[in-house]
Amino acid sequence: MTLDGAHHMKIQKLSILALALLATQANANPEKLATYQTMRGIAAQIESLKQQTGVDTAAQIASLQSQFKDLQNGMGGDDPTRSYEANRRTVARVPTGSGPTPPSGMTVTTTSATNSTPVPINDVATNTSTLTIAGAGTYLWDVDLTALLTHTFAADMDITLTSPAGTVVTISTDNGAGNDNVFNGSFFDDDANPAGAVPYTTNDGVTTDQVYVNLTTATPLVAEGSLGAFRGEDPNGTWTLTVTDDLAGDTGSIDGFTIDAHTLTSSPTLTPATGFVNTTPVAIADVATTTHTINVSGLTGVIVDTTLTTNITHTFAADMDITLTSPTGTVVTLTTDNGAGNDNVFNGTLWDDNAATTTTDNVYANLVTAANLVPEESMSAFTGEDPNGTWTLTVSDDLAGDTGSIDSSALAFVLGTAPCVAIVCPANVSSSTAAGTCASPVTFAAPTGDPGCGTITCDATSGNSFGLGVTNVTCTAQAGPTCGFTVTVNDTEAPVMTCPTDIATQPTSQQGATVNFTAPVVTDNCPGVGAATCAPASGSIFSTGVTSVTCSATDAATNAGNCGFQVLVGAQTSVPVLNSLGLFALILGFLGFAWVRRQTI
Repeated sequence: MTLDGAHHMKIQKLSILALALLATQANANPEKLATYQTMRGIAAQIESLKQQTGVDTAAQIASLQSQFKDLQNGMGGDDPTRSYEANRRTVARVPTGSGPTPPSGMTVTTTSATNSTPVPINDVATNTSTLTIAGAGTYLWDVDLTALLTHTFAADMDITLTSPAGTVVTISTDNGAGNDNVFNGSFFDDDANPAGAVPYTTNDGVTTDQVYVNLTTATPLVAEGSLGAFRGEDPNGTWTLTVTDDLAGDTGSIDGFTIDAHTLTSSPTLTPATGFVNTTPVAIADVATTTHTINVSGLTGVIVDTTLTTNITHTFAADMDITLTSPTGTVVTLTTDNGAGNDNVFNGTLWDDNAATTTTDNVYANLVTAANLVPEESMSAFTGEDPNGTWTLTVSDDLAGDTGSIDSSALAFVLGTAPCVAIVCPANVSSSTAAGTCASPVTFAAPTGDPGCGTITCDATSGNSFGLGVTNVTCTAQAGPTCGFTVTVNDTEAPVMTCPTDIATQPTSQQGATVNFTAPVVTDNCPGVGAATCAPASGSIFSTGVTSVTCSATDAATNAGNCGFQVLVGAQTSVPVLNSLGLFALILGFLGFAWVRRQTI
């Protein structure tokens, strides 16, 4: 049967894969390496058959896949078709050690525990070592593992870590090839490789991409699974490191291990955030780097968890190195050269630290989406960052002959903020009634709280009118806590009084006259003003002459109003006022008197 040039290229790629891995395993067990080579040959046959048509093709493919799986199981799950590029990546990194940035207002406390009692790693057996953490906080924010493992064939080992809650995270499955003692002192940290950008020239720090050297500790490393899967658990209790030797011929020892548990003082408030999508297709060019961006805005809090959904088509999955870069520049490797020659296996994949299967251990099938995968590098490297900004999905096609497309990508987050322990209300507010009214518009500062409190609402609105007296205002946070304060409106406006006009009357006795008058009219901005009182009071005897009357009234707030008038008792008919007419009469009378006197003389 004849294959076209592109499919010859696929077979050639698989051959390159085999040769490259052989070069890195020169010191390995010859029988194991021979099995590896057989498996690669089967993979090449499967790829060749996929491009052919015929009645027996599907049956042949199924038979070869079954043979491959049997050999893989016999090799403890090893897949030699996935790691041919390891020999071109190397870089030294320094462990962070303190965990990601916590939500604002929260602090991280580190509790460490060590078991230094050696446990043999028996051949073709499962071996465990345990330690107990006590006295740590109850919300695990981040965890790091230091493993002291010796073994004369690293790829024999499947290593897992189990938390007190029973969560199991894969540390390594069949990595390290035939090298000795490469995990003897390895520090596993989700943040160990923050800058492994494609196209790769170096990418050490990822367990599945590390260049392993015989008798040389590989450290620091991002575990094959995500240690972030432990986040949120109570770390107090028994942790179990399990090492399964899945192939005969070599043994080793668990010389010890250490857990660094970074905990928060309390559980943060968690808020889901979804809907950040780019649906514009971008072609994946051959032997080129292609990017696809997603813009995120309007979010509050730090990242606790990140998931990504990709719809990527490609006719040779192992051509692709795929990364996700955050707005702050942290790079997480999703996959490097996984999926062998299968088509479109990441077309609908959800990349999630809490998925059941790791990218490197998944069994891929042609044209079948690998639905949920733990990325090759932990998404927890983004934890503690601000999610707002531009995220970049990058696909590097690193071998010629096949292409594809990034059809869409979508991000989702769980965000963390400091828990809402309490909210703070403004101080008590006092105000005076507005002129002519018994109320006052009152403004007050908004209550404050941690971002985790959510929206805070009050049962009264700043700027509204408040009635006379004391109003209790209660404010409630969306997360539950409440606070209160008072708004007091005081009446400081005096009553307004209108007194009667001046009164003139004739004496009715030697003492004067009894005078009655209408009570002054009293108005006030608030109810409860008292009656006016006058001195002298109405009905009193007013003596001859002019008497001033003073009246007052007091409201409920003891504000006093006053007015006054005069009472004239005597021959005059009004209060004596020397006006211009009176002055004229006085002058005329004086002139008349002077004329009469002169005539008399």
